Amino acid sequence: MPGKSESEVPDADGAVSAEAAEAAAAAAEERAEAARARANELRAKLEASRDETPAPSETVTEAVTEAESVDSESEAEPVDTEPAQASPDISPKPKRGLRLGTVAAVLAVLVVVAALLGAGGYMLWQHRTADQLQHRNAEFAAAARQGVVNLMSLDYTHAEETVQRVIDDSTGKFKANFEDGSGDLIKALTDAKVATKVTVNNTAVESMDKDSATVLVAATSQRTGPDAPKEDQQPRVWRVVVSLVREGDQLKMSDVEFV
Repeated sequence: MPGKSESEVPDADGAVSAEAAEAAAAAAEERAEAARARANELRAKLEASRDETPAPSETVTEAVTEAESVDSESEAEPVDTEPAQASPDISPKPKRGLRLGTVAAVLAVLVVVAALLGAGGYMLWQHRTADQLQHRNAEFAAAARQGVVNLMSLDYTHAEETVQRVIDDSTGKFKANFEDGSGDLIKALTDAKVATKVTVNNTAVESMDKDSATVLVAATSQRTGPDAPKEDQQPRVWRVVVSLVREGDQLKMSDVEFV
């Protein structure tokens, strides 16, 4: 234009260009903010319904793509923008069905363990009871065996000791009766010079409880000595029923019956 210098034209063009750049930058920033807000909103909805919707929808994908493209455009222009903060990750809550299944499994294991412990305790009790019965059976059988040997093994050379041994191993009415006839028995053994040898062949406990028992004894006796008649030297078999009673820590004969 006539009347203007050349330096004024570039100044006007420069002002117009600066204003256009600022307007473009502001518009780009507004688009970026709007896209970020939309992306953040859709991300929040996506995370809230994560258990129901396994994959993001096409709209969310487009919004994220648009936000990324706007961010790349705004990076080319001198506009300072803050990066959008991602929403915190929300871990899925454990399912109630899984917890109930775990509790049921633990309870089942506890029931099995309790059953095994109960069975083990019962077997141990049975084993201990069987051992006690076996020990008691052997104790009564041994006492009956020794009682029969003491009663039937006679020796005129030690008549008083022989009779006293039987009295010491007896109790009750049997002991009282044996004591009453002990004098006559000692005299008969000494006068007849009787000596016998006894062998117990077998014993069997017929019945028993903690402190008493009835025992069957099979024994063989034989008279010995130079003065014994030949017919008396033949072995004789005896079957004896012995009743035993516990007195303190000793088992004693309360009755003897020859059958």
